[in-house]
Amino acid sequence: MKYDLYLIIHGCPQNEADLIPKDKHWTGWLEQKLREKGLNAAAPDMPTPWEPDNEKWKQVLKNYKITENSLLVGHSCGAAFLVRWLLESDKKVKKLILVAPAKTSIKEDRRKDFYDFELPDNATKIAQEIVIFISNDYEDMLKSFEIYKDALKPRIIELENKKRFVPFQMGTNGFPELLAETFK
Repeated sequence: MKYDLYLIIHGCPQNEADLIPKDKHWTGWLEQKLREKGLNAAAPDMPTPWEPDNEKWKQVLKNYKITENSLLVGHSCGAAFLVRWLLESDKKVKKLILVAPAKTSIKEDRRKDFYDFELPDNATKIAQEIVIFISNDYEDMLKSFEIYKDALKPRIIELENKKRFVPFQMGTNGFPELLAETFK
């Protein structure tokens, strides 16, 4: 399957020092692999992800032509951002892939702006196909997964020992299972 746009949105590190550069993260790896195939792929660096601002991130999306034939990938709070954006903009994409999607947090934090949105009981209207990658994650993130699972009715891909799907936990910045999923 070929999409008009492959847009990859990274997650939110705890602080600026924890920011993993795109060229050392699977988001940049995926962007590069898709571009090598001649596909229109982008993994933008979102503004101040350690202190994310929903309005500023929405401004970045205006730089991309997102259509009903687009594929969107979101990691952690980037997944929450995409779900919220799709719901609020009333847009629909061909495929939405969420990797370790976040929706809850043990404590109130700076990402509340990303997580505090209404998720309808049936939010499947945002994409023709929805896939969630999940692993042996932290308890609050597994609770997030359950919330998305109930509302989005996704196809679930469970991988072992990937935790939050960040390179230092995965042992690599490659993510071949995700690359394969972009071609389904």
